[in-house]
Amino acid sequence: MEYVLVCCRLLIGVVFVFSAAGKLRGRDAYASFRAAAGELAPRVPLLPRRLVPPAVVAGELAAAVLLAVPAAAGAGFAIAVVLLAAFTVAIAAAVRSRRRVSCNCFGSPSAPVGPAQLVRNGILLTVSLAGTVLAFTTASPELEPAGAAVAVVTGLTGAGLVLLAEEIAELFRPLA
Repeated sequence: MEYVLVCCRLLIGVVFVFSAAGKLRGRDAYASFRAAAGELAPRVPLLPRRLVPPAVVAGELAAAVLLAVPAAAGAGFAIAVVLLAAFTVAIAAAVRSRRRVSCNCFGSPSAPVGPAQLVRNGILLTVSLAGTVLAFTTASPELEPAGAAVAVVTGLTGAGLVLLAEEIAELFRPLA
């Protein structure tokens, strides 16, 4: 199970690094994300909406950093679970109310949120929950190089598929 844990750490960590980096890559990218977050964020009396974007980016970066440290992976996964659950609830509310809102999840405008983002977040949430359990229940013995290599390649491939999911889906849409 140690190899599955390595795979989960890489997949979630890389996705959050790219997500935060995309939002922070420039003034326009952050402004676009801030606007999208303002539309998606539920109204919570204790949390002013202007604090949501910096809190999201800080949470993504914190999760990624903690996932890079084996002893802190459980905390990184816990942050990831909270973030992904919040993202999923916000997207589900937008889909249910039929609002056409872009999530700017990776820092650039995208298609309006829909079932695809819910599926993506569900998969990421499942991986994060599995990682949380494994981080707190799996010992840290020496990993065999071949097994570690497979875990790394699998985690990076999974992250790449998540990051490019919208582009991949676009390849299968009918031409107008």
